[in-house]
Amino acid sequence: MARRETTLQAAQGRLRVLIENEFRPGDKLPNERELADHLEVSRATVREVLGQLAAEGVVTRTWGIGTFVHDAGARVPVSIGDVVALRDRITASGHQPTLQDASVTRTGCPADCADVLGLPPGAPVWQVDRLFAVDEVPAAWIRDHLPLSFEGRAIDPSGLVSIDLDLFEFLATATGMPVRRAEIEMAAILADEEAVVRLGVPAGHPLVYGTQIGYSPDGTPLFHGHLTVRTDVLTLKITRGG
Repeated sequence: MARRETTLQAAQGRLRVLIENEFRPGDKLPNERELADHLEVSRATVREVLGQLAAEGVVTRTWGIGTFVHDAGARVPVSIGDVVALRDRITASGHQPTLQDASVTRTGCPADCADVLGLPPGAPVWQVDRLFAVDEVPAAWIRDHLPLSFEGRAIDPSGLVSIDLDLFEFLATATGMPVRRAEIEMAAILADEEAVVRLGVPAGHPLVYGTQIGYSPDGTPLFHGHLTVRTDVLTLKITRGG
């Protein structure tokens, strides 16, 4: 396993250098076979490296057309280092956020969510589904789960179907406990059938998938969610305080 990771890292490093030195934004890269010959690795390794670079927004892959060097100026940079509404992050970048689709329903709590919120699997929770667009282009699909109540205080998140109300704002008002810390675990994935429908991308399109947990100042989990992001529309920047 370590040897394979070393091969992938080396191939990715060489491909980054190749892109930086010989290509410009918008240029089409050679096909996988040509890149494999140039990098002296297998096509499978090239395919995996291209998937990693696509997830980072370095390249854009279009099914049946090819792989292109992405124009970073066309994407919206979004920092995830602070607990700030996605809506406000997009607006701060000079772009227009909208909700293309949103729903709030009661459902059974998924097992991973139940572990976080301290509920039995299948217990009733609120499910908040929102599809955010940037300048009318689908960009981020977020599905959050919230308990029906906090400390005996029933909550009603139906207002979250509007772009004017953010989850963090809602929780601070509804529970009296602001989201002070959010943890996000991210991974690169390829679009499945549901992501194709939601985000308007072809099957196999590279995406970033994250699991997010929001905590109150005393460490109480307030929500558990999943987000799927198009990195050809949004770039995710992580800022660490020092």
